[in-house]
Amino acid sequence: MRSNLYPYPVETLKHWYVTIVGGQSTDLKPDQIGVNREALAKNTNIVPYEDNVFISKLEGRGTPLITKNYFTVIPLDETSPDASSKSPKGEVVLPVQDKKQRNWFLEPLEVGEPVILNNVLSQRYYSGFVHALDRLIKKRSGKPSIEYE
Repeated sequence: MRSNLYPYPVETLKHWYVTIVGGQSTDLKPDQIGVNREALAKNTNIVPYEDNVFISKLEGRGTPLITKNYFTVIPLDETSPDASSKSPKGEVVLPVQDKKQRNWFLEPLEVGEPVILNNVLSQRYYSGFVHALDRLIKKRSGKPSIEYE
């Protein structure tokens, strides 16, 4: 059930959520993204700390699945004040990205830009599938894989 207090994220297709970028925060690890805790609970079926999503621009070009980077979704509250301040209405907060080494996103994202949080793989397959797929693809392509805890 969508909340009027938290207009984002909006589920447009099953397990696809549209939100806007709220900013970047050092409160998040490189393999994490954050969304306001209440907005996450009221507007999505995403399970925090378990589900992985990939991010794409709403009006961007399609990219192959093997080039996507997966992020663990973290609920933002008073324990992460910097990140939480950037998601008052359910905006997505990204980890700080090294400008010289743009390895987390294929295209730069701006604050206020609409993005899609795609949670389909986490819902369709057991939780280890996404991690195993990411490691396999990155190993074969020579790119470093994200280490999950």
